[in-house]
Amino acid sequence: MPLTMPLPVVSVVMATFNESAEIIKKAIDSIISQTFADFELIIIDDSTNPETRLAIDFYLTDSRVRVIRDKKRIGFAKGLNIGFSQAKGQFIARMDGDDIALKNRLELQVNYLIKHPDISVVGGSMYIINEADKIVSSRKYPTSKWLFRLLSTYRTPLAHPTVMLRQECVDKGFFYDESFFRAEDLELWLRLKKNGFKLANMKDFLLKYRVCGDLAQKRTNDHWIFNHKARLKNFSIKDPFFSVISVIISFMYTIMPSGIIRTIYLRENKKK
Repeated sequence: MPLTMPLPVVSVVMATFNESAEIIKKAIDSIISQTFADFELIIIDDSTNPETRLAIDFYLTDSRVRVIRDKKRIGFAKGLNIGFSQAKGQFIARMDGDDIALKNRLELQVNYLIKHPDISVVGGSMYIINEADKIVSSRKYPTSKWLFRLLSTYRTPLAHPTVMLRQECVDKGFFYDESFFRAEDLELWLRLKKNGFKLANMKDFLLKYRVCGDLAQKRTNDHWIFNHKARLKNFSIKDPFFSVISVIISFMYTIMPSGIIRTIYLRENKKK
């Protein structure tokens, strides 16, 4: 009778695309060195850079690490869906190839989800770092239900790279919509919420989120167009007030001058 390996508690799904060897090593090392060690790391690698691929392959000596590649470009949302479908853990944690997870990130989130069985998706706060790993600002996400709901009307209420969700979300068919090239995370959170799943944030800082260059340039007009599209798609007649306000505000962002959006965005990030 063949031996069966015990399933990991957490599956970390990491999307990578041509990060420098130095940066990708820092991202992977931050998972490998977690205080919570019962995990698997699934890397969906879209890289064409030989140095990036070589740096990733170095970690294949760790039995917890799996790398998925294709001959042609997979794409971000599709890659995450492949990772989710391959995940064996009770919980699935998101991670990007240029960020750095704080050492106790997985431990904190696993403990939170165990203590809060009604919560299906949990995120947290994050530091923002530059190319040199220096913390340049921080971003906190609301932990109270009222503020979480308020932020949800016009922005993404969860920091995507910090998220951990229960495997049951995937088992019930909730994947990223691959037609969304931006705001694919918001679309998934709104769809989960519409279907009765509960989302929340921890007060803890979980991640160092890397931004190279201008912080405000991370939000292009395409992002706001897809933000609006996600809200139209997930309009809920069971929650009409939220849905109407959400659609109106998101539309305003699509026509708002970029200079105003830039000012709003930068003010929301606490400077160090």
